[in-house]
Amino acid sequence: MDADARAQAMLLALDTYAVAHYARARRIGGAAVDAAMGGAPGACAVWGGRGPTDAPAAAFLNGAAAEALDFQEVLIDGRNNGHAAVVIVPALAALAAEAGADAEVLLAGLRTALVANVALARALGRGHRAGHMGFRTTALVAPIAAALGGALTVGAGADRAAAAAALAASTLPAGLLAAMSPEAGAFTADKDLSVGFSARHAVDAVRLAQTGATGPLTVLDGPRGWLPTYGQGTEDAAHLETPPDDAVLAQYALKLYPANFGCQCAIRLALDLRAEIPPARIAAVEVRVKASSAQSLSARTIPSHVAARFSLPYAVASAMLRGRSVLADFEGAALADPEVHAFMERIALVGDDALEAQHRAEGVFPAVLTVTDTEGGRHVRRLTAPQEAQSEDRRRADVDAKIRSLLPAPLADAMLAAYARSDFAAMIDHIQTPTEDTDLCAP
Repeated sequence: MDADARAQAMLLALDTYAVAHYARARRIGGAAVDAAMGGAPGACAVWGGRGPTDAPAAAFLNGAAAEALDFQEVLIDGRNNGHAAVVIVPALAALAAEAGADAEVLLAGLRTALVANVALARALGRGHRAGHMGFRTTALVAPIAAALGGALTVGAGADRAAAAAALAASTLPAGLLAAMSPEAGAFTADKDLSVGFSARHAVDAVRLAQTGATGPLTVLDGPRGWLPTYGQGTEDAAHLETPPDDAVLAQYALKLYPANFGCQCAIRLALDLRAEIPPARIAAVEVRVKASSAQSLSARTIPSHVAARFSLPYAVASAMLRGRSVLADFEGAALADPEVHAFMERIALVGDDALEAQHRAEGVFPAVLTVTDTEGGRHVRRLTAPQEAQSEDRRRADVDAKIRSLLPAPLADAMLAAYARSDFAAMIDHIQTPTEDTDLCAP
């Protein structure tokens, strides 16, 4: 792979590991309840927690933790969005550790899976979330890509890789979005656990394929297959026939702020405007986003950290009042801060059909913020991507700051140094090293 693709695949691995490490160490979300899913002792680290354990358990536990903060990557594509690294990195890291695979082989497997995920996501389209349906994009797409890349990582060969992908597609644990809405108000741990099950599913598919198990090779676009079942009229199998190249890895965007991706542009705009106008001079704020985000991210009651991460009113109010958007703002006592909740009353959320159309065409999550000051002045800012119009130095600084906020200082130093010199072997040594010697699965 070329240098840009290598750097992006390494960055996605580092980001996924750092988020999971933080969530596991603090028992946040699914990482607080998933220990019952531990397996037998094995060669695989549980990031930020105890270990080692076997590959299926490690994939499940690391996948669940990687999703817990909603601080993971997002695919930006007009045909589909969704997450991928939260499934692919835990699954392939576990398989590689169990098989003793070389770091460069693992990196090639990650690249294969991440590129395949784009082709699969484009082929699927958005029909699986239309109307009252709520299949998780991540659950439908990433496990298939992970099984393909995982089989190649362990040296299974092309036929066994095809069998692994077929098995993964035909036996999917298709997660639902039933709890993820302001109306339901549940924001339960199933969100995190679904990703864990998807990562484990990919590992299981690879292990079965290695024993000779097969799945229907027409499972993707054949009758009663994956595309016609979940595509719901938006599928396009042509994307399976023309796989994307390494350039698509740049379409995986990292989050700068620990909230849903639909909040990212609005948070940056809030911080930019707050630097110009102090909170005491802000009379009203209009947050204009795509119409679907105005519905799904509209929560104003904040019973949990997940509700906060999925609330545009909370995320914008917090950023404007505190002048920052960091992990601590979405945890613990910060969620009940009366000043933030009072500031939320100044925020109006508006769904914009034009922004929705832009999202469906380009896959982006744009935002327009309008601040009315206490003297009646209006200040309008628009943003299409969180790092739009920023220098490369600023982009690197943002990544550095994120990783340092998630990992203990010595570990962050070592991981960032390995990333800077493109040393994936050093990075994976840290990823594969158990944090503690205690067996996670001991009675």
